[in-house]
Amino acid sequence: MRYLVFVKQVPDTTLIEVDEQGNLRREGVPSILDPYSEHALELALNLRSEGDTVTAVTMGPPQATAALRRCLEIGADEAYLLSDRAFAGADTYATSRTLTAFVEKFGECPDLILFGKQAADGDTAQVPAEVAEMLGADQFYYVTKAEPSGEGFEVVQDYGDEVRTCRAPKGSVLSVSEGDINRRLPSIERYLQASAMEITVLDRIALGLGNFSVGSKGSRTKIVRSGSVRSERSCTVVDGSDPAKAAILIRGLF
Repeated sequence: MRYLVFVKQVPDTTLIEVDEQGNLRREGVPSILDPYSEHALELALNLRSEGDTVTAVTMGPPQATAALRRCLEIGADEAYLLSDRAFAGADTYATSRTLTAFVEKFGECPDLILFGKQAADGDTAQVPAEVAEMLGADQFYYVTKAEPSGEGFEVVQDYGDEVRTCRAPKGSVLSVSEGDINRRLPSIERYLQASAMEITVLDRIALGLGNFSVGSKGSRTKIVRSGSVRSERSCTVVDGSDPAKAAILIRGLF
């Protein structure tokens, strides 16, 4: 089987800033493999049997190869970077269109397409559903477990107040919400192997996409204003040695 995992490199969320257009400033900000992406990759690796292939794919600038290298270290068999200056500023729609183009042109009919449920930088959780819609594929959100079953997969979805087990046909899109906290760590041998593995880079031309269908030009979301919100908390310390006085003081605060 072929498992296709879309991952994302995200900046350290404590250091995120935005520019005048509302785009994230990534220059000079430490980046990591998104935690939910790692959950999706781990699920694919647990599903993999001998002869199966797990492919990691991300869209981003050249430095996003670091996230893909991490995927290779963890256990992915191959990796693709979708990188083009024209991809900059993409909203969820333009991003989904680019990822869908990859599936259609290079995906080789994957048996399962996996995403993390959301990214730590944007938190929209829209891309998996949009890709599924564009592909005409079944979609399953909040997935915590999956295993082969018959001609498809048995998938567990955790909605918080309800857990559902259902059958997912091949070609479905899964949005993975959690994974094993004791997930695998790469061995020294695997680390050395991954450092020598090739990462294939594809631009918009290779994907067959026009300049006005990707990035900010192909986006349907236009950001009018964006800014950072910082909450500041204050408190009042009440001396409780005299309960009567403390009660009067507390009542006066509300």
